[in-house]
Amino acid sequence: MEMTQDLEQTGLDAVDRFIDTWNSRDPERWAASLNYPHVRPSPFGPILVAQDAIEYASRVDFDQVVATGWDHSEWDYRQVIHTSPEKIHVAGQWSRYDAEGEVIHTNPILYIVTRVDGSWGIQSRFGSDYADDDHDTSGLEGRTFSLIDDFTSHLNNNNVEACAELLNYPHYGIGIGQLQEYLGPAQFTGTEHKITVTSLQVLQAGKMSVNAGLDLVVRDDSSTNEFQAVVNVTVRDDHLGIQAWSVLDPNAE
Repeated sequence: MEMTQDLEQTGLDAVDRFIDTWNSRDPERWAASLNYPHVRPSPFGPILVAQDAIEYASRVDFDQVVATGWDHSEWDYRQVIHTSPEKIHVAGQWSRYDAEGEVIHTNPILYIVTRVDGSWGIQSRFGSDYADDDHDTSGLEGRTFSLIDDFTSHLNNNNVEACAELLNYPHYGIGIGQLQEYLGPAQFTGTEHKITVTSLQVLQAGKMSVNAGLDLVVRDDSSTNEFQAVVNVTVRDDHLGIQAWSVLDPNAE
């Protein structure tokens, strides 16, 4: 229990450092809160990978953000979802405020926090667009459940082409200090493991995306293991697909 609590605090410290350095308006400090290669999948715009902090900082333009009226950002919430000694999943939502304290933008996001060369940082951020209380996300949530169920079924039946059609591209698997990148369906090769989803919940839902949390049982010829995962599902170019995923072993020591 003590180790879990320590890891939860580590995850919260990592995302707090992300927000604090963002508010500093210093691109180099903000870039230092991340681990690399770094990617931010989302339902909108190009998805770019930064190989290191120098590349990431070079793309940051705080003047453009300030021009929107932004003064600072604050957490609406942040919650640790899964922990392991090398990777932590944290769901959060921040809002941007103007100088008068009025909210000008809100964004739910799921953070993949990793330990690389002894340093904790954010390896990836799964973007989920904001939907206020007046927007019903249940339809997209239901389609997400069906999508994950279909993908798992095809994967277990070694139907690689059908699996590949259920992904959005570029597609990313988030490792520890590394990314698996699939630029198109031809690059997806499947797996020999058999996967059972024992628990599935929506963590964040917007108009064009869902972040989901999963408990998994993974079997092969010699072993059965339990894992926890998060999945980013997006609607891009009118196609609902799995955009990115991250898996961790909660029993690792």
